[in-house]
Amino acid sequence: MGQVRFRRFDVVPRPKARSIRVDDIILRAEDFLEVSLAATIRRNALAVPYGGHKLMRLVTRELALVLTLFNRDRVGEPLTRHAAFADSSSHIRRFTTEVVALGALTTALEKVHGPAPGIVHLDALPADAQHIYAGGGRRIGPDFRFGLPERVVAGECHGRDAREPQRALVAALERRRLGELLAWSRSQRTDQLCMAWTWIQPTSTTVDLFSFPAPGPVPSSTRRMAELRRALSAHAEETLEAPQSAPGSEVVRAGEGALRTALLERLTTEVERQYLETAPGPVPGLGEPWHGEWVDVPSPYGDTLAARMLFAVSSAGSRTWRSEEARQRLSRASAEDALDIDAGGRTLVAIDWQPRNPQEAGERLREVLDVS
Repeated sequence: MGQVRFRRFDVVPRPKARSIRVDDIILRAEDFLEVSLAATIRRNALAVPYGGHKLMRLVTRELALVLTLFNRDRVGEPLTRHAAFADSSSHIRRFTTEVVALGALTTALEKVHGPAPGIVHLDALPADAQHIYAGGGRRIGPDFRFGLPERVVAGECHGRDAREPQRALVAALERRRLGELLAWSRSQRTDQLCMAWTWIQPTSTTVDLFSFPAPGPVPSSTRRMAELRRALSAHAEETLEAPQSAPGSEVVRAGEGALRTALLERLTTEVERQYLETAPGPVPGLGEPWHGEWVDVPSPYGDTLAARMLFAVSSAGSRTWRSEEARQRLSRASAEDALDIDAGGRTLVAIDWQPRNPQEAGERLREVLDVS
């Protein structure tokens, strides 16, 4: 995990205003936040839309490119880009900064709201769920939806290879986009709107999280509840393990917010199942039920192997590694073995920063995950 400067803003628009003024944006807190590159890779794999079926080998190689242009993330040390980042093409710089920006947005939201096991991009939603989450319109609204314990959050992220605002608290780009989102945020009956900008530099990274007011309590209409229940029936829950927030028969009795979160978790599980269909064989050393492959991450100069990365999916159902014991094992693996791991649901990402034999790395990973 690499450390970023984390600034948390509340956006408090004036009644009936059509734009956001500087004094509508209030800095609520400033602190440090630990952002994991392994978690960033895993969340992008789940959320980023692709043109067709999820091709696991293709996604693995695309996202491994990020590790070539970012330095190893270490707890307590700044998350930074590689010195060779500036020498890469503009479209590669945009791609890698946007990947990191989504990881930063997710980490910031979980810091504020709690775990987000469900994460989807609007363009990746099946047709029967598009209108449920589109809200005030797809073209002007945020791209991502996060299923959080208390509510669904509509999220938008931007990554910039630039310094954070120097002469003002908030950049003009940030304020302009907040103004564009204002009408959309007012149209929401259930989902809170958040936007994050991630400013990435050679020596530091800053994340600005902007939160619009959460929608007030409103009665759930019979029509919306019926739509949600139809969608939940069409996207049946995984049989091996129930969804984390509103499992089993509790879903039927849950309110609208819990139903929206449960549906996002099921849609995320469907993405994981797509990966399983195109996954390589069992991971060497780790074995069943995990399928995937280690890929090399060369240094930008091609003279050494910077790391190896594994993206894997399980055929045995969802699981969490959020217990204190599990977190301690993951932390020790990072500190002692230079093996950074993020796992949740049916997927995991591991980054071996001291690239060893894949069989050996898989065996160590098996010990850390306590796979019996």
